Amino acid sequence: MVIINNTTQNPLTRSKDFRKALIETKLKIRNKRGDVVPFVMNVAQAYYWERMTRRNLVLKARQKGLSKVIDGDQYVTCAMRTTNAVVISHEKESTERLFAAVKAYHDNMKIKPEVSIDSKRMMKFPKRGSTFFVGTAGQVAFGRGDTIDRAHLSEAAFYPNLEGTLAGVAEAAEYGQIDIETTPNGRDYFYDLWDKAKRGLSPYTCIFIPWFIDKEYSSDHMTEEEKQGLSKSVQDMFNIPDDEFAQMLTDEEIELLARVANDYNIILTPGQIKWRRYKIWDKGELFFQEYPEDDESCFLQAGRSVFKKITVKPQLKIPLDHVEKMKAEDRDRLLGNKDKGIKKKTLYGGLDPAEGTLTGDAHCFSVIEPLHPAHPNKGAVVIFELCSNEPIDVFMLKVARICEIFDIILGIEGQGIGGAMVKEATTLEVMFNEWETTGTSRPIMITDLEQAYRKEELIETYTEAEGEARNMIYNKKNRAEHPSGKHDDRVFSRAIALQQFNMPKPSITFL
Repeated sequence: MVIINNTTQNPLTRSKDFRKALIETKLKIRNKRGDVVPFVMNVAQAYYWERMTRRNLVLKARQKGLSKVIDGDQYVTCAMRTTNAVVISHEKESTERLFAAVKAYHDNMKIKPEVSIDSKRMMKFPKRGSTFFVGTAGQVAFGRGDTIDRAHLSEAAFYPNLEGTLAGVAEAAEYGQIDIETTPNGRDYFYDLWDKAKRGLSPYTCIFIPWFIDKEYSSDHMTEEEKQGLSKSVQDMFNIPDDEFAQMLTDEEIELLARVANDYNIILTPGQIKWRRYKIWDKGELFFQEYPEDDESCFLQAGRSVFKKITVKPQLKIPLDHVEKMKAEDRDRLLGNKDKGIKKKTLYGGLDPAEGTLTGDAHCFSVIEPLHPAHPNKGAVVIFELCSNEPIDVFMLKVARICEIFDIILGIEGQGIGGAMVKEATTLEVMFNEWETTGTSRPIMITDLEQAYRKEELIETYTEAEGEARNMIYNKKNRAEHPSGKHDDRVFSRAIALQQFNMPKPSITFL
């Protein structure tokens, strides 16, 4: 039998499998009925455990037990070897609950490692030289001399200053493991971390745990007492026979069933859909934040979102700036040498200029291909974008080279700094329409783009553009805007391109 405070050096002590065995054989946990039982990982906890690395971002639905498994792992690690572990919570009450849960692990063990509890927030393991500390965000700071082996940032999206807290933790835990775990809370700093990690620009591993990862959230798992406390309409809905209910699903629910089956190999039950419908009646849009089912719609804005539906298909991108470097067969397939080739088509472009500085907004040039062969309804697709903070003349030269190869009806924003871009385009003899985004044209541009995305008349191919669009909200004056510190270059370059496409096409009349 494995004893946690056994001094024998076991080569497995550093393995995930060994630590999991310790958690599930040595720790006990109080279940939802109030019984103390062995800590056997549930589906969500096991899903995290299989995917965790040394840097983890865990985006999750409510009450999936992620804090319990992360803190249990930190506890057994402290008991095995010299470890400095810290857990940071978003508020004082949560901090106290987390420490009480860790203390309960210790109290319920049959064979306990020697510990001393210095306060309501710190546990020490004298024989191992380990410490386990729990603190509240905003009240915990780490300096250059501190060393952390394990750090758990619980409900991190709710910290008053996650960026500042993480800066100190990351410095102290340079060689340790960091778990940043949270339910969503708008598009703030955690969203930026998640977005960068998704795009492969971060050392963190994204672990997304949706509400349907297990069967817990279902009307079938609700007690009769829980159901009796709900309205008659909810109870009537719960009582619809499953086969009959299956014939009453909405288009959105049918689409969800297909996506979950495809992405997770999970077949949602009628009971899960009934529970979901009841929760949406109860919580409205907040349902998608507290019980996320994808890692985009869950990041709700404080205001009303402008763009509610955007279909993204990255595989439809075409590298218009590198066609000469493509393999011959790929170039022929994408660009074509016959009548159907993209070189034979009229494309539509939009250019939203910026200052051309490293710290400012970026220039963005977007190209739309109408009547796209891969579009299910022969609609338009954003096939290319070029974004950078280069000087205006350098950026415009790249745009000019693309416009030499392809037939692009280009619109360039002429307001403000756009005047310099317009001048440079004229010097390079690029054909373009000068576009002005004014108080009158701006809402039309945004409305047209939102409608094109929502109706799937325009398919997006860049996740970065989707992120920018979803950041846009309506303020109290019903004006579409981005939060401070966010960018809208991609949104407006696409909006300008779409306006070029929507312009009346010239025609010839024979008399």
